[in-house]
Amino acid sequence: MHHRHRFALAALTATLALPLVASARDSAPLPAAQVAGARLISVTPKDGGCVAGPTGPNVEAWDVQPGKTYTVTIDHVTDCANGGTDATIQLIIKSSSIGNTVVTANKTATGTYAFDYPMPFKACETSPIQYCTTNGAANTGFTVGRHDTGTSQSHLRASTFGANCSNPTPIACGLTPTQQRTWGEVKQFYR
Repeated sequence: MHHRHRFALAALTATLALPLVASARDSAPLPAAQVAGARLISVTPKDGGCVAGPTGPNVEAWDVQPGKTYTVTIDHVTDCANGGTDATIQLIIKSSSIGNTVVTANKTATGTYAFDYPMPFKACETSPIQYCTTNGAANTGFTVGRHDTGTSQSHLRASTFGANCSNPTPIACGLTPTQQRTWGEVKQFYR
């Protein structure tokens, strides 16, 4: 077998053997002190991006594509912003890999706020959302909860997708996202 064929086979085997990356934060509910009222109720693509979810038994994830922009909506904001009547609130989309992003959400109804978020190209893993933050400080505000109960966190999760927005696959930090290829397409590279 040629050296480049062995390399391609080893790379393919290593890729298939990678487990889905999950951490303790993806499966544990929030401690009682962090549970707040707001819920992530909608993630809508603005520019043809894919979205899937929410999924997860405790912490839920909404799979989104890096490089695409989404309108993110939270409701049940009653524990700050004058009971959800303020015109805007500040949020932080947290990421240990690319840094935190501070955004402003606009009130669409009492207790309901929406903002547009361009998922960064280099995003990986999950990003929890803090709302009613102050001056971009990550230790302020509350963590946005699940769409249904609000009792655990809700995250945006950087993922790749197959054809027609199928098969969302989380992007692990430290790995370069790849395009999905059939075995026939892969063989064409090594002829």
